[in-house]
Amino acid sequence: MLPAGCSEGPVLQGVPLPVAVAAGRVLIVDDEAEVRDTLCEILEGDGHRIATAASGREALERMSTEAYDVILTDLRMPDLDGRALYREIERRWPERAAGVVFITGDTLAPALRELAGESGRRVIEKPFLPAEVRRVIAEVMASRKDALKPFPPTQGSAR
Repeated sequence: MLPAGCSEGPVLQGVPLPVAVAAGRVLIVDDEAEVRDTLCEILEGDGHRIATAASGREALERMSTEAYDVILTDLRMPDLDGRALYREIERRWPERAAGVVFITGDTLAPALRELAGESGRRVIEKPFLPAEVRRVIAEVMASRKDALKPFPPTQGSAR
């Protein structure tokens, strides 16, 4: 069973989104449970529907049955890292690639600068501030608002 959402626990009180945008579906991909949980708390407080995956492979499985408005993915993960996940999303679902946001603690790496520049994707640096996460998610969703349509749950999908 894939993780469908955030762990139980207190949710941080959300502050208003910095850009007028409706809450959306967000997939959080990170091999560190603590990072996933923190991002869940931040985004659930703003009304987003959250799903999580502990690896790039799990994310692809979830994406095969559900569509997400934003995919937050760590760059450094075992199995299938964020760069490979992004490339696979581009290959399978090119229209979804614009919703990818990278998360990393390795902002000085030349490969990261190259990937961010080449892909045009946003990068959130660890350690991140809740306001920064909210701002980036709101901006990505606002930039995609014309392309985003409500996605009904796919039959047999995990919740």
